[in-house]
Amino acid sequence: MAAAQLFGIASAYGAQGPIALNADSFRHYVETFNQRDDETTVNHIDNKSAWAWLRQNVFLFECPDKDLEEIYYFRWWTYRKHIKKTEDGLVITEFLPKVPWSKKHNTINCPAGHHFYEGRWLRNPDYLDDYARFWFRKGGEPRQYSFWAADSVYARYLVDRNQLMAEDLLPDLIKNYAGWEKSRLDPGGLFWQRDPLDGMEKSIGGSGYRATINSYMYGDAVAIAKIARLVGKIDVASEYEAKAARIKSLVETRLWDDQAKFFKVLPQGEGQKLADVRELHGFVPWYFNLPGPGFAEAWKQLMDPSGFYAPFGPTTAERRHPRFRFEDKHECL
Repeated sequence: MAAAQLFGIASAYGAQGPIALNADSFRHYVETFNQRDDETTVNHIDNKSAWAWLRQNVFLFECPDKDLEEIYYFRWWTYRKHIKKTEDGLVITEFLPKVPWSKKHNTINCPAGHHFYEGRWLRNPDYLDDYARFWFRKGGEPRQYSFWAADSVYARYLVDRNQLMAEDLLPDLIKNYAGWEKSRLDPGGLFWQRDPLDGMEKSIGGSGYRATINSYMYGDAVAIAKIARLVGKIDVASEYEAKAARIKSLVETRLWDDQAKFFKVLPQGEGQKLADVRELHGFVPWYFNLPGPGFAEAWKQLMDPSGFYAPFGPTTAERRHPRFRFEDKHECL
């Protein structure tokens, strides 16, 4: 797709060929969001500047489903609220007000992978250039929570094709991966994580060898290998391809419940069994294209009313489980 279609005035296609979209046709969404908003926290771009920022930075989108169209502009309107200018450059926050579990500049790395995946479509590269450098060189803590950092950087490269940026960050990504290996890799070859540090507090499956952290590390190993090959570091690429292959094999053999046909949590320790619950994070391996053939049956649970199906998006645990919607005082529930 031509850059002109992605940025500036986007195009749609009709029977007679390309049709330019009129940016002002979508302004009403932002004006409505602003009217409904109690703007208690203002970061780099305030509400009154939101439409000018969207028009300059995101490509236009039109579709027959007006709910979907509205959500598209709402996502960007919301993303913009979290761009924060600091002495260390531009960063993206998770929460607007300061929260006690955040780190420098109110940043939290738990959603950072999503920030990169969405933000990679922004026309101005400064937002994510600064944000990437912050995590590794300006006081960010990339291992506070689980975070698919290298995969995010590579995913951005696939959009902007800025090879120099990816190459510049490669040593930081390798160092970060080594940090995860030191703190979370067990001798058996699987990574472990506490569910709160996966951003999934009080999950039924609990902590241990989770499909989440292992998929993230698989994705990061694959991304490091691809960036390394891109810049001619063949030995590094081969090393990380081998790491990825080992994780893939272990996830498919140790975290797959062949009876339940689902990826599950395996608690740490000798003789442990897989958790007795299917949880939504069992789909995470597909985010990174980890599973080979033979695992697709898991997706039957997505539209099963006793599984994850719900009127407004999938549930976090299968409905048939006796602890579905269990009560706890933790605010994240």
